[in-house]
Amino acid sequence: MKLFYVLRRFFLKLYNFVRPFKDDRLNLFLFVSIFLFLIYSFKLLSLSYFEKNYWIGLVKKQFEGAIKVSSERGKIFDRNGIPLAVSEKVVSFYIRPTEIKDRELFKKILLRDPKTIKLYLEKKNSFSVENLKSIEEKLKPFSFITADDISKAYKKNFIVAKIKGEDGKYKEIKVPFVWLKKEVSVSKNKAYQAVSTLLRVYYALSGENRFRKKYPDLVGFVSEYQRVYPYGVGSVVVGITNKVGEGLSGLEYLLEKKKIITGDVIFLSGQRDARGKVYLGKEASIFLTKKKGNNVVTTIDANLQYIFEKTLEKYGKEWNPNFINAVLMNPYTGEIVAAASYPFYKYSEKKTKDFISKLNPRFITAPYEPGSVMKPVVMAAAINEGLITKDSVFECPATFKVGNKVFKNEFHGKDVKLRAWEIIQYSDNVGIIQVAQKLGKEKYYKYLKAFGFGEKTGIELPGENPGKLRNWRKWKDVEFATLSFGHNILVTTLQLAAAYSVLVNGGYYVKPKIISSIVDEKGNIIKRFPSIKVRKVISENTSKIMRRILTMVVEGGTGVGTRFENYFVGGKTGTALKYDPKIHMYSKSKITATFAGAFPMTNPRYVLVVTVDEPKVPQNMLWASKIAVPIFRELAERILLYERVAPDKKEYILEENGTIVSKEINSDFILKNALHNSKIAH
Repeated sequence: MKLFYVLRRFFLKLYNFVRPFKDDRLNLFLFVSIFLFLIYSFKLLSLSYFEKNYWIGLVKKQFEGAIKVSSERGKIFDRNGIPLAVSEKVVSFYIRPTEIKDRELFKKILLRDPKTIKLYLEKKNSFSVENLKSIEEKLKPFSFITADDISKAYKKNFIVAKIKGEDGKYKEIKVPFVWLKKEVSVSKNKAYQAVSTLLRVYYALSGENRFRKKYPDLVGFVSEYQRVYPYGVGSVVVGITNKVGEGLSGLEYLLEKKKIITGDVIFLSGQRDARGKVYLGKEASIFLTKKKGNNVVTTIDANLQYIFEKTLEKYGKEWNPNFINAVLMNPYTGEIVAAASYPFYKYSEKKTKDFISKLNPRFITAPYEPGSVMKPVVMAAAINEGLITKDSVFECPATFKVGNKVFKNEFHGKDVKLRAWEIIQYSDNVGIIQVAQKLGKEKYYKYLKAFGFGEKTGIELPGENPGKLRNWRKWKDVEFATLSFGHNILVTTLQLAAAYSVLVNGGYYVKPKIISSIVDEKGNIIKRFPSIKVRKVISENTSKIMRRILTMVVEGGTGVGTRFENYFVGGKTGTALKYDPKIHMYSKSKITATFAGAFPMTNPRYVLVVTVDEPKVPQNMLWASKIAVPIFRELAERILLYERVAPDKKEYILEENGTIVSKEINSDFILKNALHNSKIAH
């Protein structure tokens, strides 16, 4: 209100001032002139004080620009401190093709042509062999640059850079320089000497006036960081970055998304010209990172990871499957010690069009019908509910009808009686269907969920698939029957590893994890990732029984191929026919073979699951016992040797009922198995 009265008084005085003049036109002119002067003065005051920061910011936005370059990311280590991913200081050279008049001369200097350098020294009256070698040595960082690199650079006048705006979106701008060679492993000091020497030689020989050029620095470099993977393993887990250091897959992607591994962003700052282009002149500067990213320690053992990848590659080349997965997990802590998926990307190989697909961690992204490896889950649920014991006897006829579907047992037209543990040992479908029927649909569904099926494990990797498990209310009787032996359900290799951990670790579902801790650049632990027991699924006693049953499978059943002389191993095979949409039925020539097991069974240290999808092998080889079992055995053998695990068969024996006891208790034990010579079907 005060401002209103002040203005009112001012205009009244102004009116009284111009009123004595007789000419009305003069009065109007004076009035308008004074009014406009006041408006201009007020606006000037506003720009100078009230809107100062806004307009300065706008000017900077119009005349300054930045190009993002790679910042220093944190390191990724294995469980023993072996570096899996590190950032290495490099330089990237650029040139300005439009400013180079004598391109042929420039090219000769870049390629360190002796005649050209000699000509320069003669012009300076300083030619000598020592001076010639000195110039060549200073230009040595350009030895990474080829004639082809220069030719490609000459064809371009600018590069297109992506700049992140205030709205968070990336915008493309044209920058009047071209990358000559990215990520060259030379020191910043040597790069500076090379650039200075090249410019000095070029301007001396070309006769061009450096100071009359808009961009006198015809060549320059930017210090940045290159991501390298020194041990060369674990690409499907660790992942990879792009040219500007952004994570594309694996932990590199996830840890960047969570802002754990990335440091402050580095921007190459320059000036914009009238057309809005960013150029790098004398005013250009680099805003270096104030803080580099945190380091991450994983649960992976780099040496075992190497063994896994080499083994999977060997069988992959022999059988040419769609993929092979292998996951090694500590059943008590949930730590993933090794995880591989063939085909995988090798850090040493040249990137091809399909390299992204090779970075796919299929052990969490590719669910499949698992087959008979699901039978122990059904058995454990029924025993845990008190509906059966491991010695309960089941009538297993040659054929067994459910709805309009007829199922056959594994004994080629013979009616047999099987104890519960023998149903698992010989992988009998008719027997396991009856066990599932005793359990019932609702309870079976409850246990499947408790074992972790139909939902993500929560592993610290991107792209995990939860698999597929329909609600029990939608199950028809035939579907329920096939669910008991691993059809009409989709699971991942990691889900199976977590489920088998429940069977052998005392009955707890433990969350799988692949990150152990986050550490800052000084070595201080910022965050630990403790093992998490999510829930109790089965009792300790049921878990002990399942360890015995799984051991019997290996000692005299479908998993006999994984039997060791000095170690007790337990596990289960799974041969699942694949549905072929072309013929609208399950194919007899396409299978997914799985073996899931644990060792040593007296005190299981590891759970290992191997999955092979669509191996290209003869028909008589299409069994998990001939496909997945050999891979499991080779990996288990290497693991036991690497970890120097003490043999347990020297101290323990396996009784006929599946109980593992000390030799001191029963030293005269001889394992008997009446059905040992029967044909193994799964």
